[in-house]
Amino acid sequence: MGVPHLRRHLEPYAQKGVIEPCNVVIDGPALAYHTLALCLRGTQKSSPSEQPSYGVLGYTTVAWLDEIQASGLTVSAIYFDGFLPQSKYHERQQRVLRNSQDLSKYHQAYLNGVPKERPHATTEPPQVLFPQSLGVDKTKSKAPDPPFFVPAIIEYLRNHAVYSSLTAVVPGEADGFCAEYVRLNGGAVITSDSDLLVSALGPRGSAIFLGDIEKGAESEGLVASQYCGPDICQRLSIEHGDGLCRLAFELTMEPTLSMSEIIRNTKMGVAAADFPEDYSLFLAKYSTPELGSSLKPDYEIHLDPRVSEIALRCLPGPENKDTSSKNGQTEPESDDNDLQMYLPLLLDSPSRTSAWEASKSVRQLAYALLQSVKAAPIPIVSEVKRLQSVSLGAPLEIPRLSSIDKHGTALLAMVSKIRHVVGKSELVWVVLSILQDVVLTIDQGKTSTPLSVQLLRLDAARKLDEGSWEFLHFLAQVQATCYSLRMLQQILNFTKHHTHELSSAMSEVSQCLSALPPLGRFPSVRDFAETLARIRAMGGLSCLATICADDEELLPYLRKPDPSPQAVKPAKISTKNKRKATSQGGSARPRSSNLFDLLDDE
Repeated sequence: MGVPHLRRHLEPYAQKGVIEPCNVVIDGPALAYHTLALCLRGTQKSSPSEQPSYGVLGYTTVAWLDEIQASGLTVSAIYFDGFLPQSKYHERQQRVLRNSQDLSKYHQAYLNGVPKERPHATTEPPQVLFPQSLGVDKTKSKAPDPPFFVPAIIEYLRNHAVYSSLTAVVPGEADGFCAEYVRLNGGAVITSDSDLLVSALGPRGSAIFLGDIEKGAESEGLVASQYCGPDICQRLSIEHGDGLCRLAFELTMEPTLSMSEIIRNTKMGVAAADFPEDYSLFLAKYSTPELGSSLKPDYEIHLDPRVSEIALRCLPGPENKDTSSKNGQTEPESDDNDLQMYLPLLLDSPSRTSAWEASKSVRQLAYALLQSVKAAPIPIVSEVKRLQSVSLGAPLEIPRLSSIDKHGTALLAMVSKIRHVVGKSELVWVVLSILQDVVLTIDQGKTSTPLSVQLLRLDAARKLDEGSWEFLHFLAQVQATCYSLRMLQQILNFTKHHTHELSSAMSEVSQCLSALPPLGRFPSVRDFAETLARIRAMGGLSCLATICADDEELLPYLRKPDPSPQAVKPAKISTKNKRKATSQGGSARPRSSNLFDLLDDE
């Protein structure tokens, strides 16, 4: 959560001026959120259609980095989080809970459909990369951030000729690695995290905040306030060594004190003397980065941050036994074999089962593969999606390692059927998602028409509403399928790297998934209607019926009478089912899934 008001208290003691040429290391997550804020300037925040594409976000990030380098600074590294210490679980869960509540408020504000793109809205990258201010956002109900924008920016950087070798998803939190780099090599950390003001950056290190950087005169370059620990300590007349740590600890323990009182207490060491154990823990937090594994980081294995988190949990290392507490709050205990996966928040309808549910069979296969890395069974993975209260997540049963070839072969068989009808276009993955939705309907024992089938029929009748929650939920399901397949692909690569082998079936799955689109080409609000039109042009539901011609369970759901537009209403679920679908209580009894069996080739 950071030290309250630390930046505000220290701002008068920072040195504002031209940033002299030096090495800089970039806090990647902070840069990603700053880029998103730049691209959202001037947009209608309540409209998901006006959000920047992943391509625009990547382009803007590179343009910003180019400007940094052109000013005489040298970008030495761009670090992204790749491992979450268990001491941060409570903070992460609180953030997921807040985001879930914000989604519910957004849904309530626009029950009849979300705002669409304005006619004059621009989709171009921002022209001003270093504004004097990002402005104050007064939008009451904002659309959630694009779900995969951080890994999309990472992917863009990894494919860039200059920044590929500088970009790394590290086995820990990015800010700690940034501090470590500057402490050892000198230079500046560019961040938005005030915690780095407390980190030991060394005598030649400083911190610069993203929002402070401005364009100076044409001959000057970039201007910003630089926070250099030794200089600030000298101005405050406090010890250079751990002076800022003592000051931050005083502020943590007594956040209402004035700056003069904080400085006085720092010199006297009041809080450190009164709470020596707490102060030792506080010091340790900022002294070195919290590593996710005792092994060296595998930078050549490209994992998205959330995938990296669960993958690193399966490697041997004392950090994976961490049971520390945060701010006196002991974290919920779980079985040693129980892993957690924090899935990105999708723009799906809170009145329906999470859009991640239909594609869980793919993730089950991915998690099952990690058993060969962990060299132990993984009976349960707790997936954290939408939350109504803090919990360990929804428990998902994981197949035994001995059965993964069967499940992989079933997935290959279904993809082969789809490709036989639609070819090798990226529509394969959309059609797979539609069939997963039908399978979910069967798995839940419903007799109603699956949402995806309803939307395809409305599209065929040219009555599709691109602002409706049904449209958005269907899109979210397709995005979830594509990302679940991406997770499987990355975990296959990770498993092969650490075990040096894959079965022939898993090697085929890996080869099959090489055709997945990059995140920049994932279906989006802007182009999903066009995607459905392409499926319509190929025959629509008739095309799906051809794929499932020999499947007696799926076929009837593809031949139900067409619904009228009025029949497609927002989902209403009972309190009991709603609790089951969205509360994700950690004590819920996991249910075995038969999705693989339904996808199996007959």
